[in-house]
Amino acid sequence: MEAATPNPSHVSQDFEHRIELGFNQLKKEVFNFLGHERASHQKSQQLEKELNVYKLALGGLEAECNRLRTLQSETLKEKKCLEDLMKGNRIVTLIDGDGAIFSKDLISQGQQGGRLAARTLSDSIMQFLSANYGARPYQLWVYLFYNKRGLTDTFNRVGLGSLCKSFEDFVVGFNQATERFVMVDVGSMKEAADVKLKVHLQDDIQLPQTFKVVFGGCHDGGYLACLRSSETSGYRGKLILLKGYTQMAPAIAELDLPFIEIPDLFMTQKLVPVNRWTTLSHSPNQMVTDTDTISDDASKMSTAESDEVDLDFAGTGTSYSRALQRAAPNLRESTRERSPSTEASSYAHATPGSRHVNPALPLSKQRPPPCTLFYLSTCKLGSKCKYAHDYLLNEDHFQEMRENSLKGPCPMINRGELCTWGDACCYGHYCPHSTKCPFYKIGICKFKGVDMHSKV
Repeated sequence: MEAATPNPSHVSQDFEHRIELGFNQLKKEVFNFLGHERASHQKSQQLEKELNVYKLALGGLEAECNRLRTLQSETLKEKKCLEDLMKGNRIVTLIDGDGAIFSKDLISQGQQGGRLAARTLSDSIMQFLSANYGARPYQLWVYLFYNKRGLTDTFNRVGLGSLCKSFEDFVVGFNQATERFVMVDVGSMKEAADVKLKVHLQDDIQLPQTFKVVFGGCHDGGYLACLRSSETSGYRGKLILLKGYTQMAPAIAELDLPFIEIPDLFMTQKLVPVNRWTTLSHSPNQMVTDTDTISDDASKMSTAESDEVDLDFAGTGTSYSRALQRAAPNLRESTRERSPSTEASSYAHATPGSRHVNPALPLSKQRPPPCTLFYLSTCKLGSKCKYAHDYLLNEDHFQEMRENSLKGPCPMINRGELCTWGDACCYGHYCPHSTKCPFYKIGICKFKGVDMHSKV
């Protein structure tokens, strides 16, 4: 059987059809390609626009970043300055001028001595700070409070009356040495200097600008509570003690705080007035003051009598001139003879300093005991006084007498009145047992005035 022969026309049409299909397919793919190309071109243009936008934004961000970097640098500098400021470079020096008394040599030089004292104080404190805390731009402030009248009276009583003339000039020189040094007379009010120092300590030590407080009151245990309060509040690291006397108050020494000791700036020992009979009886005894039998004497003292008492700022005795004036009647009476039978009632007429103390007994147990008012101020009872006026007392006796006298209440404070003696008062303004007084709790303590049990 013969195979069918394909029709040439049919083959041609089929081939053309295939070509046409392929061409259409190719055309379609070209058009699709062109469409994708246009879309890609449009997308590319859009992306370029967005890229330009981002470039502009990035440029702005870079400029802002540079600005912030500059601002950060300036802020860090300001922060450092503030931190340095907050660290504090202020040094506050507080001095109780009734205890930390400048040396005789400095006071005797008047204004020049005052300027020298200020310079010595400043140089010594700065050297101490630099050696222990590093060199910094320290600013030193000095506040010194004192009782001028009491201080000059004491100078007279210890034989340093010549210092009274130059003392005012000394104060002027000290105050003029620098604008930040202040030496102020606070008057003779009781504990006036103490109050100011305590307030300054409490306020200044809390300020962030205060780097250190140099406290020149470590001779007086009365500042212990204030110093402990500062310790408890977290300011122990700011405290430095400034020694006046060679020995600190034992309670303050126990705080174990760093201290500065400046040679030849302050008097190293407490001034002790001379015994009122030193010249009259040629006795070497020195007066310090006190007694154990003052409760009876105190109750007999009237306000009028107390106003006439002439004591120094520490309550240590009468002035020598007053002693001479008031001793004259007693000296005239001292020529009378005493018989053994009348000894106990007539000892007020004895020669001053003629009776010896029984060393085996305390002053309060002597027969009769020495008169507190006679030895510490003025006894107005004369021959009617039941206590002795003629004992030969040494410094230890006067010290015992003064310590014991403070165990009795000041009659004016006990009545709720203002003590006109101020710092000159030799009697107690506070109960020695303070808030722990067992007699106060049951209402029988002889210290009855307001706040007489408030001092720690």
